[in-house]
Amino acid sequence: MQNFTDTQWEQRGCFVYQLIAEGSVEVRSSLYVGDDNRTGIVFKKNDLMSVDLIRPSRVPGSKNGPFLRLSDNSGWVFEKKYGEIVAKQLPVDKGLWPFYVDNVPGGGASLRCHPTGSRKADNATVYQPMQLIYCDRRVVSPVTNIASYRVQGTNGWIMEKRTDNGNCILIPENKVKVGLFAFEVARGSPNIFVYNAPSVSATTKLPVSFTAGEIVVCDIIRQTPYKHGNGPFLRLYDGWGWMYEQMSDPADGRMIELPIEHGNWSLEAMNSPVGIAMRRHPADRSDCYKDHSTEFKPGVIVHCDRRIKSASGVTFYRVAGKDGWVFDLRGNNRMMKLISSKRCVKGGQVNDSRNGSWSIDFIRGLALALDLEEIEYNQTSRVISFETENNERINIYYTTRTVGTALKHPSQGATQLFRRNVSDELLKEIMQNPRVHTGKGYKKRPRIECYPFGRRTGDFEEGEYIDEEEDYRNRLLEYDREKDEIAAKEGRVLQALKAIDDKRANEAANMKAKIDQRAEEFKKIQREKEEAKMRERRQKEEAELRRRREIAEAEHRARCTCNVCYRVFVNEHAKNQHYQASHVFACDYCGEEFMSWDSLDEHQQWFDHY
Repeated sequence: MQNFTDTQWEQRGCFVYQLIAEGSVEVRSSLYVGDDNRTGIVFKKNDLMSVDLIRPSRVPGSKNGPFLRLSDNSGWVFEKKYGEIVAKQLPVDKGLWPFYVDNVPGGGASLRCHPTGSRKADNATVYQPMQLIYCDRRVVSPVTNIASYRVQGTNGWIMEKRTDNGNCILIPENKVKVGLFAFEVARGSPNIFVYNAPSVSATTKLPVSFTAGEIVVCDIIRQTPYKHGNGPFLRLYDGWGWMYEQMSDPADGRMIELPIEHGNWSLEAMNSPVGIAMRRHPADRSDCYKDHSTEFKPGVIVHCDRRIKSASGVTFYRVAGKDGWVFDLRGNNRMMKLISSKRCVKGGQVNDSRNGSWSIDFIRGLALALDLEEIEYNQTSRVISFETENNERINIYYTTRTVGTALKHPSQGATQLFRRNVSDELLKEIMQNPRVHTGKGYKKRPRIECYPFGRRTGDFEEGEYIDEEEDYRNRLLEYDREKDEIAAKEGRVLQALKAIDDKRANEAANMKAKIDQRAEEFKKIQREKEEAKMRERRQKEEAELRRRREIAEAEHRARCTCNVCYRVFVNEHAKNQHYQASHVFACDYCGEEFMSWDSLDEHQQWFDHY
């Protein structure tokens, strides 16, 4: 391929190559196919390699190259060696793919240097289970048909699923819902166990279950990517594990979602003299205690921000600023007394915590009340648009609670501002005043007119002559400045994204700490159960030993007790000696034995045996 010409320049970007040569290829430390600069890193046939620079050979007539610099800076490989094709380039898709890491309980997913292979990235980044990541490149292996994705802001890759067993490593964002959700074990259902993974296999079952009528809270609802009919799976908020909403077999029970009310409630602790302790779940059970520092003595005022009403009539409240719950009734005993109540009603109704979308009627009702003109409704894109009297456009994406406003800013010109996860109250404020400052959102820049040359005709003085070469060189300088500006902007964006990713990683690490804490609790419970079994076994063995000892002692006592005087001796020999000496009277004449002197005397008199 490789006679170097002036038009043949190196290419930079994100490229993926598949090794198609038989055997293996070892990475070189320089642009040379010889064996004296090998690095020890080896790729095998059908491995995929991530490349960030393609540099043609600059030796005229060379049959080697182009040379491919690996994106992890570990060295170089080559497309051809001595004219034989070693690796071929694969198509790489560009886009933005959000995923949740789904390798549970396998410890999440490690960032890899290449789309396939086990080499981890130098920073050894590990994404925790159910951590949200964004990917910007995709390549599909032509051998396994498994896609690998490059994580945005890095040079590392993650496969969508394992090649050995097909288990998912990444699950699309639309398969996962994040928030605070409450579920109650349905009436008549059998006990539903907790699992250490979104699975119902016996190997993942934990020794904890919830009975009919008991409530749990979860932070993730995960749709299953498999076709076994189980799920969705619910990750418990305290890190205890996973439960399922329903199973393919109705006999295995199911759970029903309960609405969670938002508001402000003040309650007084009662239950004299002990008070009440917070629970990790809205359930009155001892294994849900948080810790001893979360007990409220009688008379203490507790402020709460969430409320759940159970079918049994018990109301649970989440303590404000905490992850714990209290409740108002235990049977006929009043545990908490409600002092004040202010429920937050948004849009005339309590929000559906799981669905989270607006209805078209709700949005149109607000628009009608605020005199907004509806100008577009796109059911496919799930967006409805309105216009104000000042020609300000409001785009409402009703399924994702995203609101976009297009208006003319006094200093920035035409701008678009998008706000995500908008509450009902904020939606009303934006529809009333699209220019309201909410402190959150992101802007979409308007298009800027682009010119094909570095300088326009109007950039030059009248009569100035610019030849073709100078025009090219001026354009190159302009492009360099643009690249510097873009690099600076990219750096700022990457820094902002890194802060978001770091926050998300910290949240995932906190959940992992919860999961580890619950795992230690389970281990402690198991140890206590094993110790209790051992104590019970020892007690049974000791009781059996005592029983046998008592039987043996009773038998020994019977054998060593004199039948006449009931005196107990240490052994049978001593008893027999005593019997012969004290209780046996023999006739000297005939040798017959008698039990008393009187019997012997009577015998002697009767038979004259003197």
